[in-house]
Amino acid sequence: MDPVHSRIPYTLRMPAGSPGVTWQLPEEADPAAALPCVVLVDRAGINEFAVLQRGLRTLGVPSVRIDAGSIGDLRILTRLDDGSLTVNGRRIIPTVTWVRHFSPRAVRGENGSAASLFRADSWAALIDQLSSLSAARLPGGSDLGRLVQLDDAAEAGVRTPRTIATTDLGAASAALASDRVIVKALDQHFVETEPGTLHGVFPEIVAGVAARKLPARDAPMIVQEYVDHWAELRVYFVDGEIRAFRVGKPSPEAIWRDEASVTVSPAAAPEPVVEAVHRLAGIWGLRYGAFDFLLTRQGPVFLEVNRDGDWRWFEAKAGVDDVSIATLSTVRTLHRQVARAGSATIDLAGFLALGTDRIKRAKAVTARLDARVLGALEVRVDGTIVHVSARKARLLAAILLSRPNQVVPTDQLIDSLWGERPPPTARKNLQVYVSALRRSFGDRISYQGWGYRLDAGPDELDLLRFRRLAGAGRDMRRRGDADAALTVLDDALRLWGGQPLAEFSGVALVDEAVGRFTDLYLTVNEDWAELAIERGGHVEVLNRLDDLVPFFPARERLVAARMTALAGCGRAPEALSQFETVRRHLVAELGIDPSPVLRNLYEEIFQGQLARADP
Repeated sequence: MDPVHSRIPYTLRMPAGSPGVTWQLPEEADPAAALPCVVLVDRAGINEFAVLQRGLRTLGVPSVRIDAGSIGDLRILTRLDDGSLTVNGRRIIPTVTWVRHFSPRAVRGENGSAASLFRADSWAALIDQLSSLSAARLPGGSDLGRLVQLDDAAEAGVRTPRTIATTDLGAASAALASDRVIVKALDQHFVETEPGTLHGVFPEIVAGVAARKLPARDAPMIVQEYVDHWAELRVYFVDGEIRAFRVGKPSPEAIWRDEASVTVSPAAAPEPVVEAVHRLAGIWGLRYGAFDFLLTRQGPVFLEVNRDGDWRWFEAKAGVDDVSIATLSTVRTLHRQVARAGSATIDLAGFLALGTDRIKRAKAVTARLDARVLGALEVRVDGTIVHVSARKARLLAAILLSRPNQVVPTDQLIDSLWGERPPPTARKNLQVYVSALRRSFGDRISYQGWGYRLDAGPDELDLLRFRRLAGAGRDMRRRGDADAALTVLDDALRLWGGQPLAEFSGVALVDEAVGRFTDLYLTVNEDWAELAIERGGHVEVLNRLDDLVPFFPARERLVAARMTALAGCGRAPEALSQFETVRRHLVAELGIDPSPVLRNLYEEIFQGQLARADP
């Protein structure tokens, strides 16, 4: 009997959930207005979008979730004057569209009849084209098969298993000449024979002579060399963010057949894996993907990426919610970016009108903002400086600008402005200050039911520019483009204008925010200094770090960079003195000794192993 198919077939029933359409809209939303809205399409019993939608509701982001299994009961129409989409009588402007686990087989109907097949294909075409036409869509890219994935990865320099697609499993196994092979489906592991009922076709490891005796099949399969490894990683890519889990399982199909035998724990993805994920996601245009890697002594091996990869099961096993938070942040950010652009993001009306281009989109006009918080507070609108004289109004502006595109709870704002004993009119006074800022800043401050949010574009606030440049520079360094990274990191550091928001020091909300972006500022300095030292820029490093290190003696990377620069300039005694100063500080303030890295650097300088750089 064929070992690959000798087991009892595995049948999975989709879990039950709330069918139809689930709305999460602000209570004050005008039913007659076309509301910018996130569109989520998946299967009712899958938890990922249920959790995501609850989070979006908390953050004030409107959303609609459509169950693919009951999509045939949906009523839709469009208006050609504004490009809005009406779903069951409610008009929306789709901003972000994310479709998961959807196929024509998910649509219920009279299976097999021509009318039923036409109906299913039509709904599938609508969902597919709705997603493709969206300006912001997840997961992004196109649905690539396993062979294309493996070929692209190999072309990009990422190691992959030797693979053959074939109907002759035995001949392929012999050609691979491997002690063990894995036989797996060329496409999906599950076949949906009717809506909600799936049959599993799982990967299986076949060893030795048995692999070479596998019979020919009437459907193509993948035969792959078995790769010895010491760990398996599931790596989630979420719009640039990486979240990884180490997975232990006794067999490839254990995740479906024997969940209790599978172990999952959060893990730090090794740098080669991070680089490979970023490289492949860029090639395929992905904003989201679940990547599978094996870790071997020779480095990571890429297996596949699943654009529909579930994450809640892995999070539940590991006891974390990192991926859920990352997806929530990504969808919220995309929604705000698209909603602020003021245009319909899906040309669905044009699609339904057979290609007509008669949609007129109204664009919101928002005053151009140029604000600075990386130093003294400064706000310009359309090039003109805005003078906010009242201290509480300035403090409110500082708090909202230091937390751009985030909701700041009303209670926290009142505590920050009035302290422990706010007046009875504090909430009303806060509304007055908000109204005044709206008049000065443009209509970019909104109330979300539990707090206020100030929306700012990526080029409207120095903090956002700094974060973008810092992330880009560090990513360039990770990819090996050191010269470009040095330039971009330097550009980021030049945005820093002294102690941020010093006039509001002591206000908890301000201090917390300043602490976060000061930490990033120090990290960027460390990255820049290490790159500059590699290129002989010891003097430049000292010019930048001399005034910085005394204020942060516990930042050992910063200290190490200055010590290395001092030694490179022929000032080894000062470098050794720097170490002693830091050592005394760490012992006195924290009760710890310097790290082994810093101690080793001290020894290298002391023994003259760190040569002076050529002038």
